[in-house]
Amino acid sequence: MDRQKTYKLIEKNTFTSCVPLISANRNELLADVEVGVANGCDFLEWRRDHFMPGEILTVADEQDLLSEMKIRMPDQGLIYTFRSHYEGGAVETSDEIRADAVMAAIKSNRVDYVDVELNNAAPFLTRIKEALKTSETQWIVSYHDFAKTPTTAEIWDIFTAMEEAGGDLLKLAVMPQSTDDVRRLMQATLTYNEKFPKAMIAIAMGAKGSITRIAPELCGGSLTFVAGAGKTAPGQLSLEEVVDLRKRMALI
Repeated sequence: MDRQKTYKLIEKNTFTSCVPLISANRNELLADVEVGVANGCDFLEWRRDHFMPGEILTVADEQDLLSEMKIRMPDQGLIYTFRSHYEGGAVETSDEIRADAVMAAIKSNRVDYVDVELNNAAPFLTRIKEALKTSETQWIVSYHDFAKTPTTAEIWDIFTAMEEAGGDLLKLAVMPQSTDDVRRLMQATLTYNEKFPKAMIAIAMGAKGSITRIAPELCGGSLTFVAGAGKTAPGQLSLEEVVDLRKRMALI
């Protein structure tokens, strides 16, 4: 593969938008890439777990698709996510299949970030971290709780564990049941943001947590996921909606 790729980074405390791609097949995927690019987003995230469920791609097929996507992305960065079904993935897939796919993405020289969950099994994480050592691809180490918002101490422990695991960017997504939950997430994230040198992502899902999607850079994070052809988490807004709200809040 071509080794001249310029990698795009998510900047610390800087608003960055990302459209997830939940396309079911090749034609949908490439069409969704073009729509995302036309919308003016900063990153696209290929949610690989939604793609051809139950089918196993060869390394060559995986990398060819990534190349076709990048050809259509003049300025956007690409995040590759094969989400575990334990944390919201579309289908149940073995660790071996997921790891092989992530490894192919890393070695393709087309992916800026891979999003891999902290709670994967140790052998899975070891394989991914070894591959990343010889690549410029960065690791978004993620943790998702679709039921609740952890306590402040638990949030701090999660961030610490993600940092100690070697993540380049820490991502925490939780479900608030109250405005107190949203404040707790924001306070913990802003505090940890002061000690962690790289960018972070902290999302309070659902309508109550919309501020973390509209103004992530004021909440200790950077990246916000905006709805494309479909939503991948509760509370996602479209990029048009987010931009409009940011203008109203004098953030643009």
